[in-house]
Amino acid sequence: MKKFRIIMILLILLCLGIMVLGNRIIYEQKKEMESSGRDSFYLVEVNRMYETYIHNPELFHQITEQQNITVRTKEYQYIRQVSYLPAYVDSAAEKADSQKRMDEISEFYRQSNHYYSVIKPVFEQQEIRGYLRFDCLKSKMGNESYIVFNVGVFAVFVFQFSILMYLYRKLIRPFHVLSEIPYELSKGNLRHDIKEEKSRYFGKFLWGIGMLKDSLESHKQRELKLAKDKKMILLAISHDIKTPLHTIQLYAKALERGMYRTQEEQQEAAVKIREKTAEIDGFVKDIVKSSTEDIISIEVQNREFYLKELVEKIQNGYAEKCSLNHIKLLMDDYDDFLLYGDLDKAYEAVGNLMENAFKYGDGIEIGIRFAEEENYLLLTVYNTGNPVDENEMPHLFESFYRGVNAEGKQGNGLGLYICREIMLKMKGDIYASGYDGGMSVTLVIKISS
Repeated sequence: MKKFRIIMILLILLCLGIMVLGNRIIYEQKKEMESSGRDSFYLVEVNRMYETYIHNPELFHQITEQQNITVRTKEYQYIRQVSYLPAYVDSAAEKADSQKRMDEISEFYRQSNHYYSVIKPVFEQQEIRGYLRFDCLKSKMGNESYIVFNVGVFAVFVFQFSILMYLYRKLIRPFHVLSEIPYELSKGNLRHDIKEEKSRYFGKFLWGIGMLKDSLESHKQRELKLAKDKKMILLAISHDIKTPLHTIQLYAKALERGMYRTQEEQQEAAVKIREKTAEIDGFVKDIVKSSTEDIISIEVQNREFYLKELVEKIQNGYAEKCSLNHIKLLMDDYDDFLLYGDLDKAYEAVGNLMENAFKYGDGIEIGIRFAEEENYLLLTVYNTGNPVDENEMPHLFESFYRGVNAEGKQGNGLGLYICREIMLKMKGDIYASGYDGGMSVTLVIKISS
């Protein structure tokens, strides 16, 4: 903002400087023309008008009656006024009023600051009848050039100023407001209000930031609730687990001290210990299940969408990535089915499969093929490389499960589990299969009837 103000001040100073310098140059040129006599075009007009008045009795009579005439015709560009002074007066009253006569003469010969004055005598029968004074512009350049130059500079200034103000209102000011939002969100300040902006440049972006803030706020509240619930679960489990654990300790101590003398008693104690261990194992499974359900919450909004929309999202998201990683991306031809489900979630599922292909494939080829079977679309993502072991196939879609080929690679074992949950909520399914030299995972998406 500070830099923008400096730019505005510099623009104003620059325009003022150009105007001052330009006016100075025009003024110097005007003075040079006056001193060198180059600005003498007005004399041509004076001589032409003088001859016109002398040889036209009607015009001459008009000026002798009015004493002065303002010239407004386009024919004369320099002459602005013509005045007449008779050489003598006729009436005795005018002759007696010598002061008035002197004032007339003085006024006639007074030099105007704005005009050149050219005085020419008027003869009648070789006697001077009077004098004509032509008031001409000192320099046509001195007026019109000043106006044209200053108006031009001012118009350029207004144009540039308008552009800068438009950029300020539509880009700089909204961006200045936005610049604080990511910083506040990074600090966890989710109470920061985001004002709506109607700007076509930032309106949608601000709306997205607002949605992100609301989502982060929702996740934050959910995490707090989850942490509280986890504490309550741990407290409850710790209380419930004490009873079987205490029983196990008692049986173990009895066995250690040899309190059970017969084989039947020792076997009965072992059975009790196994039962209590199974009870504790059930508590642990409940903890894992509840934790998984709390962590992963998938919301699907099912509606109709075209396969073409999904394919375009895949191409926009992964064509460049495959090219940068020098991986061959194959996309089979397809018929544009109208599908039933959530477009964004379907793309998320395909995205998980594509990321697995990048991560666990051999980096040579990734492909997508399409097939139709019993009113369902089969979208298969396959990649070259070593397939998952046959024994691991049943566990691929379990939460937190990672195969042997995942060793040393980042991940949490939730990608395929999320894909399965998405497809089930879209009334579809998912399955995986291996083949010689590769691995494939197929999404079963319902075709809209």
